[in-house]
Amino acid sequence: MARAGAKLAPEIAFLAAYGVAPGVLLRASEEGERDGVSAEQALLGEGLLGEDAYYCALARRLRLPYYRGEVPVAASVEVEPAIACGVAPLAPNRAGLTAIAAPRAAAIRYLLAKAEAGALPARLAIASPRMLGERVRADAGARVAEAAAEALARRDPALCARSGLSFGQRVALGLFALVAVCAFGAAPDALAFGLSAALWLIFAAGIVLRNLAVASAGDTPGAPPLAAHELPIYTVIAPLRGEERIVAKLVRALDALDYPSGKLDIKLVVERDDAATRRALAALDLAARYEIVVAPPGLPATKPRALNIALPAARGALVVVYDAEDEPEPDQLRLAAARFAAAADLDCLQAALTIDNAAESWISAMFAIEYATLFDLVNPGLAALNLPIPLGGTSNHFRVAALKRVGAWDAWNVTEDADLGMRLAFSGARVGALASSTGEEAPVDLRGWFRQRTRWQKGWMQTLIVHSRRPLRFARAIGPARAVAALALIGGSTLGGLFGPAMMLSAAWRALSGQLAAATVLQTTGDVAIYVLAASGLMTMAIPALAAMRRRRIAARASLLATLPAYYALICVATWAALFDLAVRPFYWAKTEHGAVRARRARPAARAIVSNVWRSR
Repeated sequence: MARAGAKLAPEIAFLAAYGVAPGVLLRASEEGERDGVSAEQALLGEGLLGEDAYYCALARRLRLPYYRGEVPVAASVEVEPAIACGVAPLAPNRAGLTAIAAPRAAAIRYLLAKAEAGALPARLAIASPRMLGERVRADAGARVAEAAAEALARRDPALCARSGLSFGQRVALGLFALVAVCAFGAAPDALAFGLSAALWLIFAAGIVLRNLAVASAGDTPGAPPLAAHELPIYTVIAPLRGEERIVAKLVRALDALDYPSGKLDIKLVVERDDAATRRALAALDLAARYEIVVAPPGLPATKPRALNIALPAARGALVVVYDAEDEPEPDQLRLAAARFAAAADLDCLQAALTIDNAAESWISAMFAIEYATLFDLVNPGLAALNLPIPLGGTSNHFRVAALKRVGAWDAWNVTEDADLGMRLAFSGARVGALASSTGEEAPVDLRGWFRQRTRWQKGWMQTLIVHSRRPLRFARAIGPARAVAALALIGGSTLGGLFGPAMMLSAAWRALSGQLAAATVLQTTGDVAIYVLAASGLMTMAIPALAAMRRRRIAARASLLATLPAYYALICVATWAALFDLAVRPFYWAKTEHGAVRARRARPAARAIVSNVWRSR
């Protein structure tokens, strides 16, 4: 309840003259004081008054025109400084206006004081922050699109996926092919053994690394909670495309976040040609803590490009990425803010992603097991060992300064999260695991899963290409041991999907057909090594999966576990499809469909396998 006689902050006190109820103003003033934000941020963030209504009233109080976008922004505008400062120059116009201002907090109090003294410039117009950002991005659209796509390439071309294989990589591959052809003619058995040995070492390194990570995964560190006034402004970015069916669900999930509304800066990024999603968002009448960022047209049409468009407008010191179907635990931002405050050297946190529709089909059940293993065991273990972590595509929390320092996201990499994890390691940033979960929706049919997995594998190939362009530079930057771990993670996943099954099947065929008895010592040694690798791989697949299923209370049915090899065989097929896709359309983004009506139901036998698979914690 508001205190009787409480003094209103000047940035909202004037609203009483324009019909805003005193109780609303007192509530905003108290919440602002409690949360450590200006009163107008509490008022607008909580949705107690619309942003347009507030800034229109402010313009009247200042006796300045209210800007509704009728005059273009000057062509010379600097996008990021204009949005950050809330001031943008205008193009020449009949009204004689020279600039628009979208002030906040202290700037509002300053303008009010100047107005009382009669010292405000008559050629200034007042705009809402939403309108200023919208006009700057629209009128400087070509520059915004170019910066989002090319900033990393301009900063360091060797770290951008756009150029594909470098000249040196092409020469190296050509020389390797020439040597392989010559060796095949002279000593085919030796060539086969050498190639198998090289792959064996990479796969063995991947198995050892995975087991070390699982063994190192203990309780994720926590930190003392922060009081509301100690919490920083937190930016949330959610890129949307064709998500008109589920934007209302996303907004409900974001509204459920336990974080001061005045300190939330939520950017919903939508493409200019996505009219359906824009209409769905407009119908929600969002509070001022939400900003709809309309991405100007441009290539590539990827999620990381959309993220790069929103990042310059981030007001927070911390930023998190969510997907359209995400449901983060309500206290996730508070937990992340506390961890960042407690560890000054921590630059990124990866929250756990969990699957909330695992019981819908065999594919979604396998996906749930895979995610539980990765985010509950492997990634926390890698963080504990201070090894590179290929990030998940959502629920990554960053210090904005660190994210900008490494060049943000690569718009040309279709698995931008894995690449960003490697670049964070390259820059010396520390990545940790966050003991909080975000619910996600897994694909429920093979077609949707295959499209998504093909894109992921293609992006891992792009990441492998990028970070092997200058291997010595990469190894020097992160250290030899961490470089080997990165090769085992990225190279093992890619090469394992391409060549692992062929190695295993070849060795199995020689054993079953009786050829092993007549094999040379070299062949026998190679085959035995492959059998050991296969057995180790199966154990590495099954044991962590069992542990993760127990953690997430997924029913460990033998019929479900027995199909894990089939699931990984499908990943291998997707990897070959990704290689073809990389050759013909390297930057094509196969979008995952979210929120579809799931009319298809699993067959009775499949339902029996996955029944009671998922039980929430």
